Amino acid sequence: MARWLTMLVAIVVALAAATISEAQTLGRERLDQPRALSEAEMAALLTGLLGGRTGVTDLRIERGDVVFRAPRGHEVRMGLAQLSAKFNGLPDAKSRQGAFDKLAQRVAEAVAGQRVPKPEAEAARFRSTLVLVLKNRSYLEQFAGMARKQGVSQARLVHVPLAGDIIVAVARDLPKMTRFVTVGEGADYGMSDADMLRAAMDNWIRRVNKLEIREFGKLRAFHVGNGDYNASILILPNPWKHVTNLPRSVAIGVPSRDMLVFADADDPEAVAALRSLTKVPDGGFPVSKLIYRLGPEGLAVIP
Repeated sequence: MARWLTMLVAIVVALAAATISEAQTLGRERLDQPRALSEAEMAALLTGLLGGRTGVTDLRIERGDVVFRAPRGHEVRMGLAQLSAKFNGLPDAKSRQGAFDKLAQRVAEAVAGQRVPKPEAEAARFRSTLVLVLKNRSYLEQFAGMARKQGVSQARLVHVPLAGDIIVAVARDLPKMTRFVTVGEGADYGMSDADMLRAAMDNWIRRVNKLEIREFGKLRAFHVGNGDYNASILILPNPWKHVTNLPRSVAIGVPSRDMLVFADADDPEAVAALRSLTKVPDGGFPVSKLIYRLGPEGLAVIP
């Protein structure tokens, strides 16, 4: 048994050494080949970029990540599955070579402990994707926890409080996902956190060019576009001007990011229906299980 264990350890060490060795010889010309990149080949490309750089220490492959320690002492992790999937999703060799240039820039920034400003065209694309998304306050810690698992210990969400347990977060509305923005992330594009909030609001106002009001018995709901960000209608300058027969006192529910429902706050049955609505499944995008009253000073929680 002891001999078997010794052989197993030797094999593991040899495999790890082989991966690092491959990284030292695999060149970017591999990206010109149409066959998919394996995670091992992505590791080889990454460690090839990092190998020999001054100040890079403890370079290794660990649990599906290329990991190294930068000169300033912080640990950097780069996920192989995500990177290889990204490269394999690109349409041609030119796109892969361009992505590799960007990856090399990211590596240089991580090693130097600083950020290199992005070209203006890229900055403009970044600004154009920003939107404001309503989230529950509990997402702040959830977001930080996810970031810690990815090796980013200090990541914080760009956000402002709205009312009750609702926050307004800055996110990027991308073709296949919504990606939330971290504090300081805009620096790469010449933007402060406040700049990103303003740009996200401006983008959101431009996008909402036609509001619908849908009726569900004693409840009414706002709707715009495909409905993904209906809750964010709440932060428009004055969406209520589009509502006919607006009650004197308005109760509001935002159970999920695709729902902004309101009713007459003086109608007990309507308020009860609104409370029931906050208990339905949120589809994985919760905002608040509380209900609110719209008043001159903004929103206030209805006990």
